[in-house]
Amino acid sequence: MQKKNHKLHGNHELPFALIALSCSESQLKLAWNINKKLNINLKKSEIIVQSKDSTPTSFSVFSDNETSDVQYYSLISNKSSGIMLVKELPNIDFILEISGDIKMMNLTTLIKEMKLISGINAAIEVNAEKIKRKNAFCSF
Repeated sequence: MQKKNHKLHGNHELPFALIALSCSESQLKLAWNINKKLNINLKKSEIIVQSKDSTPTSFSVFSDNETSDVQYYSLISNKSSGIMLVKELPNIDFILEISGDIKMMNLTTLIKEMKLISGINAAIEVNAEKIKRKNAFCSF
């Protein structure tokens, strides 16, 4: 009897989606407004997202990994000390990352809801491959 070998391809990350947000509000106020609109609980996180630049810079994160068992939310600042986290998105202030079971989530509806939030000027789905992301910024 011949044995079958199964190879792990190293892709154990949860699927994720990114929504780029242009916003005139502070991250704290934006998190509060998103919480109200989406019925989630984004709060200041101990997670640290760092840039890949020669000078390591930390970017502020508000996250919610308790409201849902299947989806995790992270609101990440795209700018810190004059440095951009995602250089391909220079006009974007924040990135909302949704990880987990996003197949059931209708991102188009979510983006429409985000555009109704006070202070948000633009909400755009970002193809992670276009910004060379293979993994989520905040993996749980």
